[in-house]
Amino acid sequence: MSTRRRPTPAPPEPPAAPVPLLDWRDGAHFAWPERCVLCRKSTPMRSHAGEAVHKTCAELWNAEHPGETRFVSDPPKGGRGKDHA
Repeated sequence: MSTRRRPTPAPPEPPAAPVPLLDWRDGAHFAWPERCVLCRKSTPMRSHAGEAVHKTCAELWNAEHPGETRFVSDPPKGGRGKDHA
């Protein structure tokens, strides 16, 4: 008996330009897992509009749709710098 191997799928093409990262540190970005609106895999992440979406999916969507504001970063918090270290 012979077994056939399925061909491994090719990894996705990296974007041509650097993808701007989102700052989603606030706890409001987490909830019960639901399907991502973009890739349909389970995620606990939420956008500001409450959409279930992976942060990486949202970042790639933003890169592919410049000028649209579907996914945005958290507003900067008060303080001198971005990090304490």
